[in-house]
Order: sequence, then structure tokens, then C-alpha cells
Amino acid sequence: METKKNMKLAMLLILSAALMSSLGQLAWKFGADATSNGVAILLYVIGFVLAGLGMVILMIAFRFGDVSILQPMMSIGFAMSIFFGALFLNEPITMTKVFGTLFIIAGSALLGYEGGKDNE
Repeated sequence: METKKNMKLAMLLILSAALMSSLGQLAWKFGADATSNGVAILLYVIGFVLAGLGMVILMIAFRFGDVSILQPMMSIGFAMSIFFGALFLNEPITMTKVFGTLFIIAGSALLGYEGGKDNE
């Protein structure tokens, strides 16, 4: 039971890490498009802080679960990036992106299911 509880915590941490990483990349994109050098540098720093925080959370998550399940779940960040790109950057969401995102989510869900089972 304790292993199952730890794995749930690990998966929650992985989702947080993926979110931080995705937000960091969004900040880098805004920095790349900034017209002022000062704003660009600030956005790059914010991006590095968010991405770095994501990596720290990822390392903490590894204490509570299997790397073979958790690391691939970081790919949910790709799905988040597609959503953020559409929401904040007016990037189109094509059918290819929709299907690819559904595969990413399905794969992460399968890994989550595997991680939630008692493998004793």
C-alpha cells in the first residue's frame, strides 16, 4: 500500500515537473520574440528558473517511483506545449497534433496504470 501511495505522489510530481518545463519553454519563446533586450533577458531567466524547477521536481519524483514509468510520463509536457502554443501564441492545432497528443496522453495513462498496480 505504501508503494502505491508513493507512486501516486511520484506521478503528481512528474505532472508538476512537466508543467514547469513546459512553462519554462513558453517563457523562452516569449523571450525570443521580445523586442526589448531587457525583457528578453528577463523572460529567458524566468524560463531557466521554471525549467530548472521542473528538473528538481523530476529528481525528487525519482525518489518515489520507477524511472522506467516516470521518465516517459514527462512527455505529457509535449501535450501541454501544444495547448499553451494554441492558447498564448495562436499556433494552430492540426489533426496531426490532436492525434499525436492523444497518443501521448494514452501512453502516459498506461504508464500511470502500470505504476498504480501492486507489483509484489
